Amino acid sequence: MKNKDIPMRILIADSNSLFREKMKQVIDDNFSLIMTSEVSGEDDALNELSQHAFDVLILDTELSDGNGLNVLKKIKTINPGIPVLAISMFPVEQYKESLFRAGAHGYVSKVNLSNELITALHQIFQGKKYFRLEGTDDSGKKSELPATGYKKMPKGRSMK
Repeated sequence: MKNKDIPMRILIADSNSLFREKMKQVIDDNFSLIMTSEVSGEDDALNELSQHAFDVLILDTELSDGNGLNVLKKIKTINPGIPVLAISMFPVEQYKESLFRAGAHGYVSKVNLSNELITALHQIFQGKKYFRLEGTDDSGKKSELPATGYKKMPKGRSMK
């Protein structure tokens, strides 16, 4: 489903060129009027953000020259209004609290990138947050956690 009414500029900051290309393809396939730029490291991301206006930043937690969480903190100091969607190979539970406190608007696992990226971007475009836990559907019903929920997982619950 294409969203033809929302012109947006997205900056993708990820050290892996294959993931950057995959994200651009998923975005292009699902949105119209979206312009994407891409960078691989912290310095390039900070430079792009200082020179251009972006509506959303997609930020990997591990960049080629820096830790994505530290980069997020710097970005939020410089540009506190930009929504940031964090991405990683690691489960959301590992980063959720740190990312939320640092100012991220959402998190998507690279494992489920194709399935979650569009849902997360729709949420962020609507001013909402997206921190979906593994094992839940888009509404979060299976584990009784909403997509924007911040509850901790119950003890003994398997994430597989």
